[in-house]
Amino acid sequence: MSNQAVTATGLGASYRFHLSSGARVTLGLATFQLVLLLVLVALQPPAARELLLKGLAAGIATPVAFSAARLGFAVWAIVAAAAAARRLAPAHRGWQLHLPVGLRTRWVAGVLGVASTLAHLAGLWIVLWIGGRVLGEPASPRALVALPLVALAAAGTWTPAPGRVRACAAVAVPLAASASLPGLAAAVTLLSLACFQAGRWSPRSARVPSVPASLRSFGRRLPTGQLLFSLRALGLWITLAHLPAALFAAPTGLAIHNNEFTADQTDLVLRLGASLGVTATVLAVATLLSARRPPWAWSRSLPWSARRRVAADAVLLLLIASPLLIPVLYLRTSSGLSVLALLVFLAVRLPGRMRNSLRGLTRLGSWTYIEALLAALLTSLQPLTALVLGVASPLVLEASARRERSLKAGLYLERRFDAAREAES
Repeated sequence: MSNQAVTATGLGASYRFHLSSGARVTLGLATFQLVLLLVLVALQPPAARELLLKGLAAGIATPVAFSAARLGFAVWAIVAAAAAARRLAPAHRGWQLHLPVGLRTRWVAGVLGVASTLAHLAGLWIVLWIGGRVLGEPASPRALVALPLVALAAAGTWTPAPGRVRACAAVAVPLAASASLPGLAAAVTLLSLACFQAGRWSPRSARVPSVPASLRSFGRRLPTGQLLFSLRALGLWITLAHLPAALFAAPTGLAIHNNEFTADQTDLVLRLGASLGVTATVLAVATLLSARRPPWAWSRSLPWSARRRVAADAVLLLLIASPLLIPVLYLRTSSGLSVLALLVFLAVRLPGRMRNSLRGLTRLGSWTYIEALLAALLTSLQPLTALVLGVASPLVLEASARRERSLKAGLYLERRFDAAREAES
């Protein structure tokens, strides 16, 4: 049997294995994504829904480069490919390493497996392109050519490979989504380069690049390990982190649109909606994190101080809630600073409230929700409250660290044990 026949056979075997294992499981997420999209579209008013669908169809089919709709779909493809690659990663090890094929063939099979999980996105892309053509919008055939390139580039971004291979695939995603002739040519070139580099790399020839001592010291100070650990604990639930903020953004927008407010009243309504949205998001993430990553004794054996553990949780809450600060740019300077101070205060306060002996989604306690709601209302009614919150934030951070040091992960609670002090099931 020739080498080409062996390569084709190995590629087919690896690809079929991906389809029957990780890709099959990942396709179950497509139903969740489509149902969520349908719910969000159905909640819109009829006029807004029609305008949204027409805008998406025109944005997908338009010959204009770097359409917002195509770039949005590209971001969706990258996020979905990340979730798929996480489930297909174990398949790149084990028996596949004994197949008589090269690294390039295994990489191509992995990329095809991850790209196959984007079938729902591809179907929606094609339906919108056809809809734009039916509506009489300018429809470019290059938009259909860009679809497989976007899927393959998004899959190559997360398929296990050297950094330079994944970087080439990542850069090819927006270039392919542009649907322009130079962008498509550049995307094809980068994907070809990534495929070529995937075959040249060998684990035995890998070398760790030299890093300056200052950067190594700075990297040791960053709570990267705990951040990754917390993100893994949150899992895909992190994609719904901003949903509570949307529940406050909708009535805020309707109140401003349907009423004639003065400038001060508009600023008050926006400040109230932003404060409540930030508070709801941070509380939801803290509640989920406390339920999925409760403290235990082993975590205290790691080389992380109590202040660093609390600071890592605060940084995580700030990073997740940071997109909510974009609407704050439309507020006055005093209102924007008050919302920012509220976010910082909650980010350093809630890690301490998570450190208790309770379990489940009620871990934070009712007083935590009352305290956060009062802080949001006070910030909305009186922006000068931000000064108090800003001054109190370092003290609250130190109190959270002290609570972390004094927490006993194996605390005995009488109500959770029977008379013989045996844990109740």
